Amino acid sequence: MRHLRFVSFVLTLTMSAGLYAQTNVKGTVLDSLSRQPEVGAVVQFMKNGQDQPAAYSVTDSLGKFEKMVAGNGEYVLLLQNMGRKAVSRGFKLEGQSELDLGEILLQDDAQAIDAAAVQAMKTLVKLDVNKLTYKVEADPDSKTGTLLDMLRKVPMVTVDGQDNITVNGSSSFKVYVDGKPNQMLSSNPSQILKVMPASAVKDIEVITNPGAKYDAEGAGGILNLITGAATGASSAVADGAYGSITAGVTTKGENGGVYLTAKKGKLTVGVNAAGGFQKLNGITYNSTQKNLGNGDFQNTEMVQNQKSPFVFADLNASYEISPRDLLSGSFGMTGFYQSAAGNSTITMGGAAPYSYVNNQEMKYRTSGMNGSVDYQHTSAEVAGRALTLSYRYSGSPLRTEFISRFSEMPFQMPDRRSDGDDNSQENTFQLDYTTPVGEGQSLSSGLKYIARHNSADDKLYFADGNSWIHNTEGSMLYDHFNDIGALYSEYTGIFGKFSLIAGLRYEYTWQKVHYGKGFGEDFKTGFGDIVPSASLQYNIAATRNIGLTYNRRIQRPGITYLNPYVNRSYPTMVSYGNSDLTSARSDIISVVFNSFNPKWIVSLTGRYSHTGSGISDYSFYDDEGILNTTYGNIVVEDNTGITAFVNWTAGPKTRIYTNSSVGYSMFSSDELAQKNNGWNWNVMAGLQQTLPADMLLSANLMAGGKTWTLQGWNKGYTLGVIGLSKGFLANKLRVTGQFISNFEKGGMSIESFARGGDFETRSKVTVPIRQVGLNLTYTFGKQGFQVKKTRKSITNDDVINNTNGQAPGTGAAGSSATGVSGAGQGGM
Repeated sequence: MRHLRFVSFVLTLTMSAGLYAQTNVKGTVLDSLSRQPEVGAVVQFMKNGQDQPAAYSVTDSLGKFEKMVAGNGEYVLLLQNMGRKAVSRGFKLEGQSELDLGEILLQDDAQAIDAAAVQAMKTLVKLDVNKLTYKVEADPDSKTGTLLDMLRKVPMVTVDGQDNITVNGSSSFKVYVDGKPNQMLSSNPSQILKVMPASAVKDIEVITNPGAKYDAEGAGGILNLITGAATGASSAVADGAYGSITAGVTTKGENGGVYLTAKKGKLTVGVNAAGGFQKLNGITYNSTQKNLGNGDFQNTEMVQNQKSPFVFADLNASYEISPRDLLSGSFGMTGFYQSAAGNSTITMGGAAPYSYVNNQEMKYRTSGMNGSVDYQHTSAEVAGRALTLSYRYSGSPLRTEFISRFSEMPFQMPDRRSDGDDNSQENTFQLDYTTPVGEGQSLSSGLKYIARHNSADDKLYFADGNSWIHNTEGSMLYDHFNDIGALYSEYTGIFGKFSLIAGLRYEYTWQKVHYGKGFGEDFKTGFGDIVPSASLQYNIAATRNIGLTYNRRIQRPGITYLNPYVNRSYPTMVSYGNSDLTSARSDIISVVFNSFNPKWIVSLTGRYSHTGSGISDYSFYDDEGILNTTYGNIVVEDNTGITAFVNWTAGPKTRIYTNSSVGYSMFSSDELAQKNNGWNWNVMAGLQQTLPADMLLSANLMAGGKTWTLQGWNKGYTLGVIGLSKGFLANKLRVTGQFISNFEKGGMSIESFARGGDFETRSKVTVPIRQVGLNLTYTFGKQGFQVKKTRKSITNDDVINNTNGQAPGTGAAGSSATGVSGAGQGGM
């Protein structure tokens, strides 16, 4: 009996030990190709024979997970992340104190599908509460389309009929290339992206809730264009080279590009270059401008032709000094040139009616250059601890020339020429430090200093016979120095199904303005800003999460807003900047829901933003009957809206998707005693279908309603795009054809209306957008590595410029007098 009791006691102890034994199970989750960390991946520990997880975890910012799992026996680790193929791995617990599962690699979900259907099924988006990624390379339309075409499909981004871009409901946003801010693209995104081939970019990241580590400017967020030379190669990857060459032609222009990545030992180099040319003939413009005070009016009819060549080149390199020390650098150049010529017939009505002809020539040339060096040291003692030192230079010169020649006038009007030589340069120094502060928790802090110099040398000339005579009174020499010092701290914590990011940033700005002799009085000022941000995410299930975010953004005026030069290219209207502008602040709250399964991807975002003393352009008549257009801190703006991205994989060869939004905007200005409000909406619906012989069909329909501003509105648009592609030579060569058209005869018509206290304008621009295109892409070499970069680097996103619509001087006569502040959902 005693023996039986003893045996029973031993069995009880053994079972209890197995029941209450705990093992620390850990591992690292990485992307299978780029080797970059998989952040926020859901990890479930399933014991064989049980339906519910024995434990649950989420990967941290380094892709790591670590969890105490109770019990012994056979287990299965189930790992899932948005847009990725689920991975399972078996393991056995036998009472050990720790079990390291090592590296676990994730792939795109499309890699689980047979080769015949892979093009139709490859995941287009990766979703997160603070950021989403649109995989341009996986979209067959990227082979022939432009980047602007791709943006129409990206969740949280809207492109209206005038090619105005809004991000997260705002036209104030920043454009990056491979995580580095690009001044030229931020200043002129619409013009440049509409000629830049989409094949030059692998992914588009939309950072809708920039945290404390980002500069506080750009109300809508950040568009980050990933060219392929992005984060994270492993030194274990074999040496080799991988690249692609693309060339395309359409009835409106040509484009081409080359991408190459090569690795030799510890050195990895990536090169990406692209160029394009677009030609638009027969653009028509009609407008009516009324002086409500005296009844005078002006009618303008114009036909214009445009040419727009573009070139882009980017070089990235990294060298692993040691396993803990990484040196990386980048150098990029961007060039955009636009020329336009047109004839306008202008009819003046009123007490003394007359008409005349205005012949216009415009040249717009901008080039950007940027370079950066980053050094990163990671700790050998503490995993996840890293120190990064960075330097960045960026320059963006802009030269413009605008000539107006007058004929058939009843009185003498001298021809005139305006020359602009503007430049923006900045030097940035930055230090970042990241360290873990507990299980699943980390703290990032940093210092940053930006020395920025904006300059403008604008000259007005009047014709005197065959000579041009400089007019000093109509010219401007101007320098704006803007130095910004910043410090930030940001906490990240993962607590089971919850994850939290909270940060605080302080920025102080020193501004100094210097005028050339006789052009104005110098002045200087300084001010500080406290910028909070927070994000809370809850993982409802392995493939479903919901989040709440808050952030404050600052909109500092750039050189195009500040430059007081008076543009007198047209005799009946003038435009100029305002050097007294101050920063505007926006508070933004968002609720985000993401869900993913093999058939459905759903992302819903509700957003509210409030901007006080916002920057807006406005128009008015002076005492001489000249229509003036300038800028002021005059608008209070409230925007409420919801954006929905839904992707349905109806079958192994069929995908149907939509990117749609609806919102309501309200504007008010005490200074102008004006109010305006209205609904806005956009719908993009698409189909991708794999046909017999592995041909891929892509069809997209886009439509949008009115967009509103303080003084007016812009009418909606419709657009259709259809494409067909097929791969050859084991899919190394891909041939794609595309047709683009709208549903109006003669081209896409864009109507605008604006009304102020003493003026009213109506305009209609018709652009012949219908075109057919053909593209060839050839891929060579071995894929699977990319240029390795530091975890932190410099990102300047703190300046707003005239970011949408046409380049300065490209609009028809009267187009600058619309009084419209950024046609988009919410303007500023």
